[in-house]
Amino acid sequence: MGQIISISSQKGGVGKTTTAVNLGTSLAIFNKSVLLVDLDPQGSIGISFHLEDYHIKFGLYEVMVKNMPLTGTIINSGLDNLDLIPTNIRSEDQEIEMYSKALKLDLLKTIINPVKKIYDYIIIDCPPNLGSMTLNGLVAADSVIIPVVSEYYALKALGKFLNTLKSISKKYNRQLKIGGILVTMFDRRIKKQKEIVEYLRMTFKNLVFETVIPRNSKVAEAPSVGKPVILHAIHSEGAIKYLKLAEEIMSKKNENKL
Repeated sequence: MGQIISISSQKGGVGKTTTAVNLGTSLAIFNKSVLLVDLDPQGSIGISFHLEDYHIKFGLYEVMVKNMPLTGTIINSGLDNLDLIPTNIRSEDQEIEMYSKALKLDLLKTIINPVKKIYDYIIIDCPPNLGSMTLNGLVAADSVIIPVVSEYYALKALGKFLNTLKSISKKYNRQLKIGGILVTMFDRRIKKQKEIVEYLRMTFKNLVFETVIPRNSKVAEAPSVGKPVILHAIHSEGAIKYLKLAEEIMSKKNENKL
């Protein structure tokens, strides 16, 4: 039975989609079967693989709004073991429709359940908010990975988000665990960032992944060529760190209870 991991954060610009794409690809390289699900109406996962409208005949919109089976929307990424379910929102009206359907907070969980046994990992990229789509992603998940940048305002948002996750777990998904807090876009040259990472480890202890994702030019440019960084520049520091993150996740025996 596959493990469902939501990548979620209340704060935008923390590398959420980058983490979903590159973690999923890394797990696939380690011969794990992976499904990436894009809950963000902006469709960033599809963009990361250069999927244009003509590539996406059906997507999550048809599943959530038109009751199409999920299996009818799965697209192969071009990499063995890695499949995608894109979000194919093409108008504001469609976005409103999808968010309205998502008010049924266990809808995604019900939708995903038939394919859970097919994949080792199902990774859900949530929007950068706590709207109904993100809540669906958290209700469906076994665990949540929280990307965070090493900045003061991000720390404030992290504490608030952890409290929110506890509330969501208590009300809607008592099985939800914290897969880990992932530091992204880290610049080791900046003393303040090092201090914030040390503070995170001191405060949140084993909630923080050992792996830290660096600020890396190859990671930043990979979406422009339509490839995860692991396929774009396998020897880059960013690619190596995402592979290490995948190893860390595969080796974890127990996530942390909320």
